[in-house]
Amino acid sequence: MTGTIAEVTFPADTFALQRTLQKLDTTRFDIEQVVAHSRNRLLPFVWAGTSDHEAVESALLTDDSVRNFQLIAEFDTECLYQLEWVTKIDALVQILVEEQGAILTATGKKDTWNLRILFGDHDALARTYEHCETRGIDLEINTIQEFTQKRPGQFGLTQSQRQTLQLAHDRGYYSVPREVSAKTLAGELGVTHQSLSERLRRGHENLVKNTLAGGQ
Repeated sequence: MTGTIAEVTFPADTFALQRTLQKLDTTRFDIEQVVAHSRNRLLPFVWAGTSDHEAVESALLTDDSVRNFQLIAEFDTECLYQLEWVTKIDALVQILVEEQGAILTATGKKDTWNLRILFGDHDALARTYEHCETRGIDLEINTIQEFTQKRPGQFGLTQSQRQTLQLAHDRGYYSVPREVSAKTLAGELGVTHQSLSERLRRGHENLVKNTLAGGQ
């Protein structure tokens, strides 16, 4: 069986927290985990990228996708909440309960949610797309990644990207001043200068995408 990871986009008005994202339009929200007890109980843990928990809670109180919420932790630059979402969040019910999918990352800001979702197979993704389309839920599929039992590279890095980044770090390529040239690194790896540059650039992009940017 081949698993499928899809990167998708939902408008907030067909997903969750629309009013909260509108009121706090400069604040980023990250879903840490969603516990689906049943079709009627979806309990996500959500990070709010602000220390102003009063503003967050004021927005949540008027958000019709939120039945209840609880402040779990508060830090200098962010707060962690556990929410209880209402059952009208049909797309999540389909993904988590019907298709037994898993949300790997989810980031909401302004009027959009970006998610990386793991499905058991491509058919589960197809059924979810058809489900959303039938109900007028605007699900946009940005990328699809298929994988077998071979574990995907950590942080989205390919083996060659990881090898190149590790060698560059070990040889002092990122030191100030730089201790090795790109030409020397390319020679050690047995690739051209252009290939080395592409590996570094794509490796850096994947690191940022899967760490700082939450998979977007």
